[in-house]
Amino acid sequence: MKELRERAGKRVKKESWVRREVVEAVFEELLKLIVEKVKAGEEIKIKEFGKFYAVERKPRDMVDPKTGKRIGTIGRRKVFVFKPSKKIKVLEEE
Repeated sequence: MKELRERAGKRVKKESWVRREVVEAVFEELLKLIVEKVKAGEEIKIKEFGKFYAVERKPRDMVDPKTGKRIGTIGRRKVFVFKPSKKIKVLEEE
């Protein structure tokens, strides 16, 4: 998380480390960093939270549900995925 600290440090002064602006800056940069790394093909794991990664979806046909006729094709694409950790999954069940 050194990269996150460096990015946030450029936006705010060190003496204001607990101010709201700092928290907002850190959070915004964290989200940007996650998106950049996933787009670059990396997997981001946050301990006890989950992981972010990209998967490639195969091309598939679009079908009109009323008629069952093929109306087009959705091409191959990459999608952003979040997989929660076991702790988060347990919270979902409660």
